Amino acid sequence: MIKRRNICKWIMLIVCISFLLLGSASANNSELNNSEYNEISDPSIKEFANDPSFIAYRGTLPETIDQKWENSIANCWLNLTRMGPSYSEFDSSIKSVAASDVIIVELGSAYKGKVDDSKINEIYQKIEDYCKQKEGISEVPVVFMWAHDEEDLPLPDYGPQIFEEVKNESGFIATRGTMPVITDASEKVEWGETAGNCIHSFTDELDHYMLENSGPVVGYGYNYRGYIFVEFDKKSPENVNESIIDEIYLIIDDHSKQEGVSEVPVVFEWGEVPRLDDLPADEIPDVNESNGVNLSGNEEETTGNKTANQIPGFTSTLSVLGILSLLVFKHPYR
Repeated sequence: MIKRRNICKWIMLIVCISFLLLGSASANNSELNNSEYNEISDPSIKEFANDPSFIAYRGTLPETIDQKWENSIANCWLNLTRMGPSYSEFDSSIKSVAASDVIIVELGSAYKGKVDDSKINEIYQKIEDYCKQKEGISEVPVVFMWAHDEEDLPLPDYGPQIFEEVKNESGFIATRGTMPVITDASEKVEWGETAGNCIHSFTDELDHYMLENSGPVVGYGYNYRGYIFVEFDKKSPENVNESIIDEIYLIIDDHSKQEGVSEVPVVFEWGEVPRLDDLPADEIPDVNESNGVNLSGNEEETTGNKTANQIPGFTSTLSVLGILSLLVFKHPYR
């Protein structure tokens, strides 16, 4: 017969072990969020922290967010996107980079369980050093999030019908190249990866045409419907014509051929300079249509409609809440 005193000892032991186990589990679940770097007090950061995809926060958000800060953080992000679509120089777990008042880094969900507090600190240090070198920002604020799974975004069958659909959309200017016919799911993913390699190959040369370098281009990237897109500044339609479209396509096509892709499909469309705050739509003066190509900057599209057709990995966007998995590769203008 077990003595009452022994029973009490067993109960106390079980209770202690239970508390230890619960404490350990709690520590593991919040290991990335409760470090000395993650004492979150800023309301805008808490919004991220309330998202189930939130991992951790590093750096310091200034008390005053002015235009100078917005320009600096945007250009810091710009320089980071130039490292994409592969960010292996920072860490192979990085899937995409976006920005608002902070830098948002999405890590691939396949790395869950492999990313710990030490790894976050390591990645952050590389990003901070990079932004300090490029923009002079110390303690750049970075939010780490888990990327949404791409399987959640259905991919349509690729083919000539995609170009026909795009021609009916607001903001459309012209198409070049030929849409590949792809219906197999795995082949669509492979095509997307190939398109990403093409983009990476022509980034340096296309940068000369960016708005920040007095060019007409405000962004470019990969659309999940299977084509590369190039966005022209809708505020300056007078700078866009058939000649500049052909000139830019030649650059893209030449580099893509080196990646094994001939007649790479490209859609040219109107876009605008990324801003960190929502801005009212701007009216753009009409110009005459030429050779069936829409060169008018007037459009009714919304940011939401546009980003709904984009996939992560190759692009980045400044709209970060709710659409982090749908990213656009744009270059902001200082």
